[in-house]
Amino acid sequence: MSESDRILYPKAALKQWLGRGAPQSSYNLDEFLKLIEPTYQAYEEYIRRCVAGLTTVAAQRAALHQEEDITKLREIIQKLVPFWGLDGGAYADKETSIQLERQYRESFDQAVSAARRSGQAPALPDSAKNDILIALEIHRQELEIDGELDDWVKECVSLQRQLRSEWQMDADRSQQAAPAMEGMSL
Repeated sequence: MSESDRILYPKAALKQWLGRGAPQSSYNLDEFLKLIEPTYQAYEEYIRRCVAGLTTVAAQRAALHQEEDITKLREIIQKLVPFWGLDGGAYADKETSIQLERQYRESFDQAVSAARRSGQAPALPDSAKNDILIALEIHRQELEIDGELDDWVKECVSLQRQLRSEWQMDADRSQQAAPAMEGMSL
């Protein structure tokens, strides 16, 4: 990620937009939406990569007959898709939203089923693992800012820790892989 594509985690972005040193002391809604749009587009891209990566993680577990986490991973994906508007969000009609959510579910189920049948699953490169951890951190912070979803925050933290441990990646390594990211804390 180049310096010109710099992206902040939600807590740091919020401080930059609204805290001391912000470009403006107040915004109307249109101004604020225009200000945050590039950041949230980048967040959505991380979430898309996270959904794809978590699907691969589930397929890997299915190939190894490690079934215990597959349902949890599917549930997490089902929560991420509408939360981040990957189902078309407010811009899509109800039918389109349902269809897009179904596509994510079916993609997940097909990847898991294929891995169960074949005993093989696609590899997950370190860059994809890092994208998953970054997206989970983005999501965790967004949930904390909302302040009403403590159980879901705990679930994100638990999954982050589990994956980080499995992949033998520590928080410092994830930060080094994304040096332009700020405000990360676990």
